[in-house]
Amino acid sequence: MPTTTLTLSGPVAKTLKVYTVQTKSNLHAQSQVIEEALIEFFEKHNVKIEV
Repeated sequence: MPTTTLTLSGPVAKTLKVYTVQTKSNLHAQSQVIEEALIEFFEKHNVKIEV
């Protein structure tokens, strides 16, 4: 899988960490949480994800 580097504000990064631990039980799932959020964002804005 390709990798991407993100820069997040402090509050968003902290929220991501807390949410990831609460829902996925570990911090290693942050990429999964971000990918799910991006898919939801693209669907909401009618942007097709190229395969």
